Amino acid sequence: MSQTLIRAGWVLTAAPDDSATPAAIRDGAVLLDGDRIAAVGTFADLAAAHPAATVRGGANDIVTPGFVNTHGHFSEGLITGIGSQYTLWEWLQELISRVNPVMTRDKAYAGTMLQGIQMLRSGVTTANDMFCSDPIPGEPATPGVVQALEELGLRGVVSFGSGDVDRGFGPAPILEEFDALRETADASRYSTFRVGMSSIGRYTDAAWDEHIGYAVDGGHGIHVHVHEVREEVTAARQRTGRTVVGHAEATGMFRVPVIAAHSVWVDRDDRERYAANGVGVAHNPVANGILASGIAPVAELRALGIPVGIGVDGPASNDSQDFLQAMKSAALLARIRDLQATAMSAREAFEMGTIGGAQALRMEHEIGSLEPGKRADLVVFDGESPTLANVHDPYQAVVFVAGSHEVKDVWVDGELSLADGEVTRVDVREAVARARPLARQLVAEAGLERLSALTGAPLDDTERP
Repeated sequence: MSQTLIRAGWVLTAAPDDSATPAAIRDGAVLLDGDRIAAVGTFADLAAAHPAATVRGGANDIVTPGFVNTHGHFSEGLITGIGSQYTLWEWLQELISRVNPVMTRDKAYAGTMLQGIQMLRSGVTTANDMFCSDPIPGEPATPGVVQALEELGLRGVVSFGSGDVDRGFGPAPILEEFDALRETADASRYSTFRVGMSSIGRYTDAAWDEHIGYAVDGGHGIHVHVHEVREEVTAARQRTGRTVVGHAEATGMFRVPVIAAHSVWVDRDDRERYAANGVGVAHNPVANGILASGIAPVAELRALGIPVGIGVDGPASNDSQDFLQAMKSAALLARIRDLQATAMSAREAFEMGTIGGAQALRMEHEIGSLEPGKRADLVVFDGESPTLANVHDPYQAVVFVAGSHEVKDVWVDGELSLADGEVTRVDVREAVARARPLARQLVAEAGLERLSALTGAPLDDTERP
């Protein structure tokens, strides 16, 4: 395969301190050879050493690793921008509990396609997803997620999160969905499987233990919500006598790699348990703000060596799937929480969005930084745009200045999934046209007309512009 040399005014590698690759390279370049990074260095050196390589990028561009979205829900892909007046538990009851029973593979595919396009346009190359719906025996929905990711050229860590409390089914249909998703992911190029576990309150003790057993016996990681809101901590203590983190440790969850989404209300003991067990955390600053859940103690977690990544969360809890918004918000919330401009730097937020997310998923040997031998996942920011005309500090330029309009190219596995700001493998208009009738159907089936104008029904007074 031919080699490609990606040129930039700045290459921000996100390489760790003990790497032979510098963290930032002025007038740099990245050499791609097939699906791997072959070399990283100055453009002059690499161009001289590889004169036959095809050159892309420009002298003023910024090149970064692909961003790692550590938490999301493609199951919400057709209900963006609805129900934002609710806090989490109200939102789950009034919106999500109505959508879950009417989810299908077609809706999963269409929603993933819409939101995956937005992720690619904001530089995401890996999406860690938990699809939440009721399982339909014999008609698994989640293979639709993998199908859409394959067509988009977007790397996925896919899971299914559904509990059996107060539902008309037991653990068996959930395990069937696990099997269907795992088999589909195993046969794909871009997706890998994890066991999804929504939150402790949605599981009977038997199902909780059975899902952990499925992960342990199969050698799968687990993707779980933990302490998103304070009420969850209280409910867990009343039920188990422990926090969710303590209960997870006691019931053997931490025998496999775990990424814990949110972790807003974790106390000192919880944080120390995370550190002792190698648990990764997905910080979701925008969604936590929209649902009024709180601000995660990111500085305290990172001080203990806990890997923390950034997530956009779901399209119905964040609404936007723009990773750059989430990364910027992570830095801003840390500063607001501590009332200190030094609480989180642009570089720290950038590292959370790249190598930190990869470490939280235990994928840092493959993705998350631009180092020789790793997957060729990278982003090119357009240095000829007015927004990036003057780059005084490249980290601040990416985290605080750039938006999705500045994302020019996105490479996944050495191939362009986004070129000149447009996805390369799917027809965007077709994806939009396919999604619209399915969204109207979902709203009607879920009984959400009072929250949505899609069906032509009048909005509630609280929802009127």
